[in-house]
Amino acid sequence: MGDVDFIKNVLVAMPYAAKLGVTAQLDDAGRLFCSMPFHENHIGNAQLPALHGGSLASFLEITAILQLAREQAAVQQVDSIEAGRAAIPLPVNVTVQYLRSARALACHAEARVLKVGRRTSTVFCQLWQDDEAKPVTSMTGVFIQPKS
Repeated sequence: MGDVDFIKNVLVAMPYAAKLGVTAQLDDAGRLFCSMPFHENHIGNAQLPALHGGSLASFLEITAILQLAREQAAVQQVDSIEAGRAAIPLPVNVTVQYLRSARALACHAEARVLKVGRRTSTVFCQLWQDDEAKPVTSMTGVFIQPKS
């Protein structure tokens, strides 16, 4: 199973990713980027309009899980996610920083695994809209690998 198929299978294993419309793509250098299209259901403040913080945090968590699962699968040489969803890391703690209002636009995110330990892993993730240099939200998360 290739990297692209693995990514698709991890997304399918997280039903909330489909509900938010999250997609993932690899650039030419192999970096993983996720996108969440704008949808009216994502609005939390209709007066601005601004996206709901829960939608943003969920999108960041999905992006972090996807990158961590991808890196752990590469290290462990796992090529399948069918064995009880064993490749899906579980969040222990996430801290979200809301840096500015998220407008009624599509969102994009990239995650970077900071540390992979024996029991827990730490991931940093940033979300932007139309300019990657102006992050809207960031997240640091600690995840565990479930026992298979």
